[in-house]
This record gives sequence, structure tokens and C-alpha cells, in this order.
Amino acid sequence: MIPIRMRAGLVIGALICISTMSWAQNAEEKALTGVLDSLYRVIFTFNYADESTYEPGFSQFDNSLDSVLSISAEKDYKSVYYKAINIRFIHLKYQDEVVKSRALLDETIDHALSNGDSLYYAQFTYFIGNLFAREDQDDSALVYFEKALDISRSIGKRQVEAASINAIAVTYAGLDRDDLAVKYYYKSLVLAEALKDSSQIATAVGNLATAYSRMEVGDSSFYYAKRAYDLALVTNEIAIKWHALNSLTIGSYLNGDYRGAIKYANQLRDEVTPIEEYGFLITSHLYRSKTLAAQNQLSEAYNYAEESLELARAYEVTRNEINALNWLVELASDRRDYKNALGYEQERGRLQDSLNQVKANQRIERLSAKYETQEKEDKIASLNLLQKESEARQRTQLLLFGALVLLLIVTFLYFYKVFKSKLEMEQLAKQKAKNDLLRSQLNPHFLFNALSSIQLFLIDKGQGSNALNYLSKFAKLMRRILENSRRDLVSLDAEVSTLRHYLDLQKIRFDNRFDYRIDIDTIDDINEIMIPPMFAQPFIENSLEHGIAEIMDGLIQVSFKQEGDLLMFKVEDNGVGLSKATALKKAKRDKGSDHEPLATKITKDRIELLKKQLKRNISFIAKDKLGENHEVIGTEVIFELPIQFD
Repeated sequence: MIPIRMRAGLVIGALICISTMSWAQNAEEKALTGVLDSLYRVIFTFNYADESTYEPGFSQFDNSLDSVLSISAEKDYKSVYYKAINIRFIHLKYQDEVVKSRALLDETIDHALSNGDSLYYAQFTYFIGNLFAREDQDDSALVYFEKALDISRSIGKRQVEAASINAIAVTYAGLDRDDLAVKYYYKSLVLAEALKDSSQIATAVGNLATAYSRMEVGDSSFYYAKRAYDLALVTNEIAIKWHALNSLTIGSYLNGDYRGAIKYANQLRDEVTPIEEYGFLITSHLYRSKTLAAQNQLSEAYNYAEESLELARAYEVTRNEINALNWLVELASDRRDYKNALGYEQERGRLQDSLNQVKANQRIERLSAKYETQEKEDKIASLNLLQKESEARQRTQLLLFGALVLLLIVTFLYFYKVFKSKLEMEQLAKQKAKNDLLRSQLNPHFLFNALSSIQLFLIDKGQGSNALNYLSKFAKLMRRILENSRRDLVSLDAEVSTLRHYLDLQKIRFDNRFDYRIDIDTIDDINEIMIPPMFAQPFIENSLEHGIAEIMDGLIQVSFKQEGDLLMFKVEDNGVGLSKATALKKAKRDKGSDHEPLATKITKDRIELLKKQLKRNISFIAKDKLGENHEVIGTEVIFELPIQFD
């Protein structure tokens, strides 16, 4: 196996050698994909159980993966980017970094949704189910697998559909519902064969072999295991190959082919032992033991059964532990070793109690009776009495301990929920307070400009009647603004009405040197569509103050257009353009003007807060408007607001 440090060197070398000619993009994507394939193989050959090997090798692994992520994100190589994320998820999952894994998946799903990447939305929803399944949270796993199945069917992505069906089957198998598991495995196989996806076919066939092995259907187990093994050799799926060898061992035993069972068990042992993947030997050792026992090699059979039991305990696989104990009871009984048989049966009984599968009392009594024939009756009676008293104490202690643990868990969850709810409420309150503060800052800003206009009429021009007319309209407008400022959202109809009042007032102020137009194109009723108040006014004010202030035939156009669940909101003018207006504002500040463009800054801050509150993106663009010959003919500001309804 190539060391990870050398692989990192190959990463750098591959990236340096990429051509810069016209075909460079495809070549670069192919090179990055090759790097990821190399890292992907590292994951499945690295021993995660040995923490001493994490450094320095895996620091290079992370650096290589970071490089690929950075390049693919920058150049928008979607398939490369999401494949790199997938590798990072598997890497974190195998290190049992559950919190980091879930955070990565949630972040990736949000990214996929915001970029319209439906395929990856389905895939990473499936990965969340995979994460829950790894933590034995089968109910949650089924929810996400079925969600991924629905998404993949709706967008016609049959590869994800096949994987989701297979995952549902695996989950049912974990719940000991092999009948349902086989049903879904067949569905997965049919889809995979229709897609000619060799990897998915190998997975489905291998899982069918495992299910039939557990059901002890020898012919079916061997048939599907052989298919899985042959496919795994072609696709280089190491884990599927090992599972297939396990099922081949079981199928051979069930079919009476003891030589074949030993052959496949030996091959599996020889392949997994060098990299210490002993978990694959739990079932293999058990059926090797059964094969040896069928050939009357009881002593060797006993040794392999105990090895299977020890491995099941080490890997904490309770079901396999019970299977090994069941077999050891039979072996010990066949050897007339009733004392050990009784001990194994008692241990098996306790384990089955924990899984709510207890029916061991009668077998314990039968084994106790056989044991009595070898020992003195009074000693056995005393032993059984002590055993019952001990079991009674243990049951009482377990019940008390379980009740205490349950109480602690419920208490912790209650206080955690209360704390989280309080924290979220405080956060929302802070955001709302800040939003209210920003809106309140717009009112004095606008008030200052309006009162300056009144001063212009009264003092500079001496037009008292015009000032009174202006003041009357100004009072009506301020009443609307004050009413709206108490609300987080107002109807589109109310906002348009306020804008008309505002623009009519400004026309008086500017001696009718400009005109305006407001266009509305919505599917839903404008009384039901809700938007933040005073959102357009700062940009209309910028158009008036800096865009069309120096021309005689100014035009301001405001439009609202509904597109799906977005409201396209645009402010346009035919003034000097954004670049020149920015230069003029700078010149005024350089000359000592104390006007600062607070309204635009405040509105941008409001946008950031709304993004956090709505958890949706709000796009905002301000740019020069260009004519046919690319000359500047004005300014346009464009928003995309998520539509909210009353």
C-alpha cells in the first residue's frame, strides 16, 4: 500500500502537471478525481482502530483533501467538490466524530439546496440516514433513507433511489426483520441491474447473501454470495468481498460442503488478519466451528466457538454473542461438560433478557438436571439457590439502576430543551431589537432631508404657501411611516402606497424635474404579500440626491415582480450612473459635506439580519445601467426577497 505521505506528493505532482491549454479544465477535473479515488482507497485500507497511526499520515490526508476542496469550489467542479465532501464525511464517520459529521452533512445539504443541486441534496440526505444507522438509531435512519428515496424518485435519479432502497433493507435487517430486508434487497437489485451499476449490483447481491445466511437458506445464501464475490473482484469492493466470503462459508456449511466452508473461512482469515479487521471473523469462526463439529473434531470446534464469542464481546455485537453462546451450549452438552453448558446458558439468558428475547429458564432446568447426575445433590441445590438469589439481586439492581438512568436522561433532556428554547428566544430577541434599531435610524435620516426641504421653501425661496402644502403632505407621509415602523412586515400594497406618497412629496421638492413609475406583476394578492417596510426608500433617495439631481427630465422606475417564491424588486433611474454618483459623493465628503450615506449602509445591515432571521438568501445588486452601445444611462438596484404571506 502506498504511504499517505507519498500519496500527498502524488496530489501535488498531479496538480502541477495539469496543462493550461483549452482542454485544461477537463484534464484538471480528471486529475482531481484521480486524487480523490486514491484518498478513497486509503479510507478503506487504513486501520482507524489504531490511533497511533493518525499522525503524521492523516495530517497529509487532510491537507490533500483540503486542496482538492479549495480548487473544486473555486472553479465550480461540482462532481469533484461533492465527492471530496463525501470522502471527508466517511473519514469523520470512521473516527466516530458524530457531531462534526452531522454538521458537515447539514452544511452540504444547505449548499446543495441554495445552488439547486437536487442530486446532491438527495445523496447527502441519504448520508444522514447512514450516520444514524451507524449509531444504531434505526427509526431515525429509516426516516432519512425514505426521504432520500422520495427525493431521488421525484428527480429521476435512480442511482440514489437504488442506494436508498438498499439502505432501508439493511436497516430492517438490523431490526431482525429479514423478511422485509429481502423484499427491499430485491428491489435494489432490480434497479441496480437496470442501471448497469456494478457497484450497486455487488452491494445488493452481497446483502441478499447475508440475509439468506441469517435465515439459514443454504442454496440462496451460496448463490448470491458467489455472485457478490465475483462482482467484488471486478469492482474492487473489498468490504463486499469479505462479506461474500463470510456468506460462502455459511452457505457451504448449510449445503453440507464442509471442505468448501473451511476453504472460504481460511481465505477470509488470511485476508483480514494482516490489517486486524477481526470483526469479519465473528460469524466465520462460528460456522467453522459448526463445520468442524459436523466432522467430529469437537475440541477444535470448541476453540473456534470460544474465539467467535470473544470477538463478539470485543466488538460488542450482542446478537453474535448470543449465537456463539447458543452453539457453545450445544457443544458443551455434546461433550457432557454440563457445568460449562450451564454457565453458557445462564450468560445467554442474561443477554437475551437485555434484548427482550428471554426463554431460557426451561433449558437451564434441563441442563441443571444433567449436571446433578455428576455432582452431589446437596451441592447442586446450594448452587442453584445461590444462583437464584444472585440473579434476583442483580435484577433488582438493574431495575433500580435503569430507573435512575432513565430519570437522569429525561431530566437532562427537559432542561436541555428549556435551555435551548430560551437561548433561541434570546437570540431572536437580540436580532429583532437590532432590526428595530436600524429601522428607527431610517426615520430621523429621512426626517432630516424632509425638514431641509421645508427650510428651503420657507427661508431660501420664501415660498410660505408651498412650504405649508409640502408640510401637509409630509405629515401624512410621516404618519404612514410611523405606523409601518411598528411592524416587522407590511403588505406590498401598503409599501407601494407609502412610496407613492414619498415620490409625490419629492416631486414638489425637486420642482417636478423628474417623474416616476411603479410597476407590479404578482400572481398572489398584493395585500397578502408581506415585505419589510422602508426597504426601497433609501435607494430611491440615492437616485434623487445623486443620480438625477442635476438633470431636468429624470425618471425613477420601481418594479415588483413575483417569480416562484421570490419577489424581484428593482429600482432604476436615468441619472449619471453608479460610478459617477459614487465619485460625486466622495467629492462632497472631501469638501467637508457632513452628509453621510447612512441609509444604504443601514439597509445592507437589515439585509444581513433578515438573512439570519429567515434562514434564506437575499441577493442585492447595485450597478450601472448600460445602453446599446455600453454607455452608462443610469443606475439600477435589484433585490431578490423570499416571499412571505400574511
